[in-house]
Amino acid sequence: MTPEREVTLLPVPASVATATGEPRFGTYQGELPEVDLQRLAGRWAPAAARDRLLKRKRWHYTLAATQEVVALFAVVDVGYSSNAFAVALDLKTRKALCDVSFLGVPGPLVEVSNKPGAGLAASFRTLGGRMSARRGLEDEHYQIHVDVSRLRTGSLQSFQWNGTMMVAGGPPALTVIAPVPEDGFVNVTQKRAGMLTSGTLEAGGKRFQLDGGVAGTDYTQGYLARHTAWRWAFMAGRLPDGTPVGLNLVEGFNESSQVNENALWLGDRLIPLGRAHFEYNREDLMGTWRLWTDDRAVDLSFQPLHVHREHHDFKVVVSQFAQPIGLFSGTLRAEGRTYALTDVPGVTEDQDMLW
Repeated sequence: MTPEREVTLLPVPASVATATGEPRFGTYQGELPEVDLQRLAGRWAPAAARDRLLKRKRWHYTLAATQEVVALFAVVDVGYSSNAFAVALDLKTRKALCDVSFLGVPGPLVEVSNKPGAGLAASFRTLGGRMSARRGLEDEHYQIHVDVSRLRTGSLQSFQWNGTMMVAGGPPALTVIAPVPEDGFVNVTQKRAGMLTSGTLEAGGKRFQLDGGVAGTDYTQGYLARHTAWRWAFMAGRLPDGTPVGLNLVEGFNESSQVNENALWLGDRLIPLGRAHFEYNREDLMGTWRLWTDDRAVDLSFQPLHVHREHHDFKVVVSQFAQPIGLFSGTLRAEGRTYALTDVPGVTEDQDMLW
């Protein structure tokens, strides 16, 4: 193990690739104006339209939490199909209020724009379900709308989320431009955490105020390998003194000698972290997880309260996806200080895709 060290991130470049089509691989601070994969050239770009259709994946994920509730949703476009899911969890009763999934076809009913920050448009529509995250080019907040009818929740209650997530006054985004091994090419991800929320959430027959909550987003787009697997953790909450805190850890994805997407958001600061490690029982995802980084900045346990699952076997395409929602406890070390965490909301993830 290596000791904690201070790392300074370079500002995000203006585009994914240079004028000659070479990817600008690296880990950066700030928002990429556009994920312009069409600028990639040579060995970094798919040679045929078929490859672009099969390998280009993009998604947008949103999570918000207060002391009472965690809510999340995702919109995913994999080129030849699409899907979405939404979950709400009551932190007082430690029970899921709603857990719903949708499968869709490509086309106008699903959208994940090429603008990961300002200008974002991410939406999914189907019978009985609509969800979107949007941000105008001049806006300093995201608008969130989720509307799932009782018909689709499978209960007597609908799922309604109307709110905002503030960019202004919060910490900067993390942007990673990463090489993809094997038969992939280039992947781009933008993570942002520590944003303050407002609005309302209705789920499971209960109504929650989201004002003062903490939120984060994950935007990802790239030409990925046919077989892609990772472990992920994402956290959104507050320190005991009220400071907003967010965490992003990944193992098995977007990691090479050139890039690393592990980061801590603390107040208005973005702090890069070392390589992440996950210890858990894949056969018992409700068991306790352990997470740490090799720079000793992160030493956490995670206790799941509910697991959202997406398992599909279409022979050619196979999805094994599980996302526990629960609580983080342990210690974070940054900038010469140690912070103790107790029951901070977030998620982990175990994903193995053949797509």
